[in-house]
Amino acid sequence: MIQRHRITLALIVLMGMALAGCGSASTTSSTSTTASTTSGGSDILRIPYLADMSVPDPDIFYDIEGNSVILSTYEGLLTYAPGTTKLVGALATSWTVAPDRLTYTFHLHPGVHFHDGTALTSKAVKASFLRRLAVGQAPSYMLKPIASMSTPDPLTLVVKLKHPVNPFLDYLASSWGPKIIGPEAIVTHAGSDEGQKWLQTHDDGTGPFRLTAFERGRQYVLTRSANYWGAKPFFKEVLIKITPDIGTQQLELKNGGVDAILHSFPASELSSLPSNVRVEEDKSFLRLLLYVNTQKPPFNDPAVRAALRSTINIPQLVSEAYSGTATASTGAYPDGLLPSQPPLEYTPSTAAAAAGVKAASTKSITLGYTADESGVQRRVGELLQADLEAAGWQVTVKEVQLPQVYGYINDLKAAPDLLLQTNTPDAANPDTWARIVFYSTGGLNFLGYHDANVDRHLDEAVSAEPAKATALYQQVGKEVIESNEIFFLGDVKNVFVLNKSLSGVEQIPAYPWTVSLAALKR
Repeated sequence: MIQRHRITLALIVLMGMALAGCGSASTTSSTSTTASTTSGGSDILRIPYLADMSVPDPDIFYDIEGNSVILSTYEGLLTYAPGTTKLVGALATSWTVAPDRLTYTFHLHPGVHFHDGTALTSKAVKASFLRRLAVGQAPSYMLKPIASMSTPDPLTLVVKLKHPVNPFLDYLASSWGPKIIGPEAIVTHAGSDEGQKWLQTHDDGTGPFRLTAFERGRQYVLTRSANYWGAKPFFKEVLIKITPDIGTQQLELKNGGVDAILHSFPASELSSLPSNVRVEEDKSFLRLLLYVNTQKPPFNDPAVRAALRSTINIPQLVSEAYSGTATASTGAYPDGLLPSQPPLEYTPSTAAAAAGVKAASTKSITLGYTADESGVQRRVGELLQADLEAAGWQVTVKEVQLPQVYGYINDLKAAPDLLLQTNTPDAANPDTWARIVFYSTGGLNFLGYHDANVDRHLDEAVSAEPAKATALYQQVGKEVIESNEIFFLGDVKNVFVLNKSLSGVEQIPAYPWTVSLAALKR
């Protein structure tokens, strides 16, 4: 299974690189970049990142910070309509699925060119898919079900799968899904590594912007593509500044140094914004979870876990921590991914909570959380600590780093008893959530949740007929809820704080922290 090294509220490891300002590389001269920085033109968009993205190679990139770069420079066959989970064409104008659900035929948009000037063809799409499989990084799992591909004409691609894969079209629409890369990257500069070195600082996509500078730890520059096949973006240039401190970002937004803050703005400060900025809140699939470590006392006891369920007042917790920027979760899946999912029944009970503590073999527990610039994870941890201690637990709250979190699965006895994390599915499909969080080897299954029935149901659901698949995903949700091994606390909104001069905000719930830079106008 994949292991997704995606950090939903801060890219901590890479932030250290940003602070050090190391590894600078650029595709343009420093003179040109500096001129862009100081020009003050209304057709230059300035946005900050808290940390560097890992790499601007779409077959390796698997973060959240950096989505706006990838989605501005590259396009896939499919995407989602703004604000929805509806699949629509991107580079594909139409597609058909055979009755056996094994053969997919895609018809490509004519007149599309890569940034190197080469025309988009079905052979280029096939080469891009093969490149993703050859690179073999985490996002490659989306194409591994492919058995064969053919190109009957320059604008037609036929894909045959090894077995039916219900989320296959959603894979193609995912922000981390396969993007189509031009021959400059995977032929001219292929080298011995499929062009990976070249794509660390360049791009060759079909998107509305070109990556014209990538200076790690400092800034990136996107420049409007002269030969873009779609609607011409308003902004001729996007300057992305690496600004690791949210307070500095806020000051620059107030003073006009940046145009928007796309995530991690402190929720408690949204009600006291300066007059030149505004807030836009939109649906996302980001979710706050509480993982329970069942591999050691006290939560290896199902009765104690059941009492833990009675301890948490989720509506109050979410209300106090998120100041209106999240809502209490209602099911095991993000709202909108699965119809009629089993409801959560988290009813606080002082008596039941205290009884659970009394029955526990140890009263001392550790609650871990990862730091984020908005401070919300720490605030949730403190509120949970208060609820738990009121029931009789002795709670130590500690900040942990993401590399530690991904390593817990290798030594669960040394992991915290409870762990707060904010995660998101790979796409707008229940499988892309359940398989990474609930499956025994899922990349976001941090504390070793394991249920053979859940694994079996998910393996069956991925190829089942749609109605049967829905029933299986619903059953999985019910089993996970009843285990009391993962608690679903909050559904977190996308919160964009923008200069009031900006309009044309388009966002997709499955693309967290991201607005379409090409749709923005001043």
